[in-house]
Amino acid sequence: MIIPTLWQGLDPPPPMILKEADTKAPQLAELETYLAAPGIPAATKQHLERELKFLRAGIKGERESAYDIDFYSGASKNRIVIHDLRIEHNGRVAQIDHLILNRLLEVYVLETKHFSEGVSINEQGEFSIWFAGKPRGIPSPLEQNDRHIAVLQDVFKTLDMPTRLGIRLQPSFESLVLVSKNARIGRPEKFDTRRVLKSDHLERWINKNIDSGSPLLMAKVVGVDTLTAIARQLVALHRPLVPDYRARFGITEEMLCPTPLPPASTPPLDSAESPLPLAAPEAETPATETTADPSPSPSKLTTSKLAKALGVKTAELNERLIACGLLELRDEKTYITAAGKSAGGEFRMSPKFGPYFLWPADLTV
Repeated sequence: MIIPTLWQGLDPPPPMILKEADTKAPQLAELETYLAAPGIPAATKQHLERELKFLRAGIKGERESAYDIDFYSGASKNRIVIHDLRIEHNGRVAQIDHLILNRLLEVYVLETKHFSEGVSINEQGEFSIWFAGKPRGIPSPLEQNDRHIAVLQDVFKTLDMPTRLGIRLQPSFESLVLVSKNARIGRPEKFDTRRVLKSDHLERWINKNIDSGSPLLMAKVVGVDTLTAIARQLVALHRPLVPDYRARFGITEEMLCPTPLPPASTPPLDSAESPLPLAAPEAETPATETTADPSPSPSKLTTSKLAKALGVKTAELNERLIACGLLELRDEKTYITAAGKSAGGEFRMSPKFGPYFLWPADLTV
């Protein structure tokens, strides 16, 4: 089915790529500056290097997907593309990597995952990635994207939408997870993984959806100017989150411009380089993360609060903790490992909020 062109004004149509990804150059420069500072402790530098690696990998993955999206959708007069959209609504946050809206009011919500060594999905819909040659369980990006759509559905109820015959038109939502075109995907026989695509297959998916659509969809077609107006309302809601690296890594002015110590003095042991406590036996009590605040100690944060301090999503932080071996998934439950305890992590049980984890406020993964 070909959507007819309704843009008939004398002025040229608006740009189809309405928002590019926010630049990460300031974050990269800040991390590189801290790494070059003479007074940064060795342990802190390791955390900074790891954060820089994750940041660069994320930028690469989103850039690869954005190229494939822009190649087709950016040149189409029937679609609007929004990259890197973060919306806060009624206490919830949707961090959306890419959004495509078309004139049928179909909204494609795209979550990009940079699985450099590939991803595997079992019959229960559980995801595992390969890290250093070993499989590690991660939260489902499909479930993560469904939560983004739940927020978007509420947001669209507040937007100025077109009507037909006095009836307010409603968008439909499509959730897709994009992985690198070079990544391997291990798929089960029965569980439906069609929504997990390599980024260069996205255009084929969108065209198949349009071609298989009902002729009744044509009654829902809106003009390019109307579609652009809807998209601009979404972009106006964008609230970028800038991470506070100084607070996160405990970086002080003295570390950036250290004062030389007197020759006869003995330099104090830096707390960041103090030996970690010996690991306790692995806890056998699973925990699931809660966004409630069970009043942790001032020096430790729940996973959700640590994620907020790091400027990432809770699900992404959980992926990192699992990938680094600080948490593990067994029988669909999350356990803290011996390495997690050595890093200062704790399992707690709150009578009010249930099980949760605590982490050092300066933990970086």
